[in-house]
Amino acid sequence: MRRTGDLARCLVLMLAWALPTLAQSEAENNAYRNFYGEKDAQKKIELGEKFLTDFKESTYRSPILSTILPLYVQGQNWAKVLDHGEKLTTELPAADAKMKVKVYTYAMAAAQSTNNPAKMVEFGDKVLAADPTDLGAQLQIATTIPQTMPQDKAANDKAFDLANKALAGVAQAFGQPKPANLTDAQWKQARADYDEQLHSALGMVQVNRKDYAKAAEEFAIVAKSNPKDSLAHFYLGFAYQNQTADASKALVEAIKAFDAARFAKAPQPDIDELDAKRQGIQGELDKKMDAAIDEFAKAVAVGGPLEAQARTALQSLYTSKHNSTDGLDQLIQSKK
Repeated sequence: MRRTGDLARCLVLMLAWALPTLAQSEAENNAYRNFYGEKDAQKKIELGEKFLTDFKESTYRSPILSTILPLYVQGQNWAKVLDHGEKLTTELPAADAKMKVKVYTYAMAAAQSTNNPAKMVEFGDKVLAADPTDLGAQLQIATTIPQTMPQDKAANDKAFDLANKALAGVAQAFGQPKPANLTDAQWKQARADYDEQLHSALGMVQVNRKDYAKAAEEFAIVAKSNPKDSLAHFYLGFAYQNQTADASKALVEAIKAFDAARFAKAPQPDIDELDAKRQGIQGELDKKMDAAIDEFAKAVAVGGPLEAQARTALQSLYTSKHNSTDGLDQLIQSKK
């Protein structure tokens, strides 16, 4: 499961807006010319901040803010990026949708970089308020909520809806002709990256909902697309493991019903039916256990942040089935 791409690395490539042609006061024009001509990043930031302080009504404020924000991102001064995001409505009361998307996207990146998921979602919501079709914000919110707010049902419902909207948006975007500057392989990989992240988000929502059958469907899509995604294999194993637990409970009840019918000397067709049901549940249990073992083994073989948890779960299931760990290392090795 690929982590959501680092927004900051992309945002530094955004270009400053062109010099406005509307005539201003001589002081404003001189201040802006000094700012515009400054090549040193730190001095440019200082001139920009001074301009924003000195000229509250200037039409140059928007291009200046658009210029200094990526400089703050380059310098990883996330506090200043967040500060400008917080006060955008007062700094630029007449900011249009395009400007709001730009500034709030920078702020979203700053919140992500400072490990503040609540703020990241807050700024993501502001991006979507300005442009409901923004794929970046949809992706960021959909992938952040399930991992950081697992108990918040309303938030997970929102993530679920946004992930599905984003999948539709991705399908539409990649249904367009490929950009000339990308190879076919790059275009295909970009589509796969989006799809994997969004299906992972949907899978995590289903894990949080404890709907393990649907979670398995989502993570199976990710694992098929990217067989080296250790997190997808872990959560796929986790989903199968929980389905195994459910099947075990059903098996206990089926055995009780079968034994009760035999002891009561019920009609043989009734006993046979209960026996068939018992065997069917046992077969499903064995199938899910084997699938969980297989996926946990893959997660251990690939490695990653959940390798230790995958190994613990794998050893437990493997021992439960084989009454020992003989052959376990060979199984893991085979998955490499």
